[in-house]
Amino acid sequence: LHKITKENNKHMKIRIIFLLNLPFFLVAEDSVSNSDLNRKLDLIINKVGGLEQRISKLESENILVGKKIKQVEKKADEAKSSSFTINPSSENEKEHKSLLSRLRLQLKSDEIKTKGPWTQKETWEKVKTNLTEFKIRKLLGNPTTIKTSLNPRIERVYYYYGDLNADGKDENGYVNFFRERVVSFKTPF
Repeated sequence: LHKITKENNKHMKIRIIFLLNLPFFLVAEDSVSNSDLNRKLDLIINKVGGLEQRISKLESENILVGKKIKQVEKKADEAKSSSFTINPSSENEKEHKSLLSRLRLQLKSDEIKTKGPWTQKETWEKVKTNLTEFKIRKLLGNPTTIKTSLNPRIERVYYYYGDLNADGKDENGYVNFFRERVVSFKTPF
């Protein structure tokens, strides 16, 4: 019995110590959980703040995109209203074909003008007899066509031709050579 009482006392002492220290454990546990809660709350607040910044940035970008879309719509409406429609009447068809024909001739003329310095009047003014073939190529650029001549006083002919003034007719110029020297020429101007 004494042994049982001694053991009961021992258990009782442990229980009393435990019960006396329980509030400390609970308070310590509360403070740990409160610090955890505070840390988690700070993280949540930071994330919410970041989300608010992203939302405001997206809203301002959305406003800018909306303004740009309105500008594009306005320009599209202006383009629609300013464009002309072609009626199937014969008079409008003739005008349209004429416009396209002039445009085609002008584009072709512009393309030919980029083919070399021979398309400029100033370069033809520098051409004179007795220049070598090399100097003519350097001055006028490569000819459109090179042909040999049946004339015994002309060995080779450099032809330069193209529609330079967009009138639908080719302007022609040529340079005649004998023994690799200019003997005669005609400007396209």
